[in-house]
Amino acid sequence: MKKALLAAAASLLFASSANAVSISLFEIGVNKDGDQPTPANVKYALDSSGLGSVSVIVKGTGSHFVLGYFDYEIGELFFDELGAANGAPDIGESWEIDEPGFVFGNIYNNFQGGALDNTNGIEGVLEDVAMALGRTFSNGVYGHTRVTFFTSLEQPRVPFYLSQMDDETGTTLYLWSTTGVPEPGSLALLGIGLALLGVVRRRR
Repeated sequence: MKKALLAAAASLLFASSANAVSISLFEIGVNKDGDQPTPANVKYALDSSGLGSVSVIVKGTGSHFVLGYFDYEIGELFFDELGAANGAPDIGESWEIDEPGFVFGNIYNNFQGGALDNTNGIEGVLEDVAMALGRTFSNGVYGHTRVTFFTSLEQPRVPFYLSQMDDETGTTLYLWSTTGVPEPGSLALLGIGLALLGVVRRRR
């Protein structure tokens, strides 16, 4: 049943002998799953264990809502984990930690519905942990904005992140997201290109 949910999670699936990870993205008008090609505005940079980053670029006016869903099994047992929210989320950032929905959790249903409830449904309880983060742009974005979800074994230095700890091994995983615009180098190259184009036109 675990693998059935992972496969149904509209995601890429990575598995090894000890763990499996499901990372999904949902953006209005863009639904990434294993049965369709990766949209041009979505980029996966994950290692063989499923840790790394997934980013999506949103463009234009109108509301945008980007969601990242994360379900990682750290050890051999999947019901001996703890989940915690750390820090304060940004404006427009939503989150949820819960049991994936096999018994009582509603995180996966909320993920599919596009609305996280900003609660830890299993706080202080050893359970099967799933985590999700969301970013809302109610008034659209100027130009384009990149939302990136990161997963790592190293604690991030960011204002807000979610964590998942295996009680048996003590291993902790971290999930967080960032937003950004094109790197200054990319903007500089674009400016140089436009300047050269202007020179060429003047010479003609």
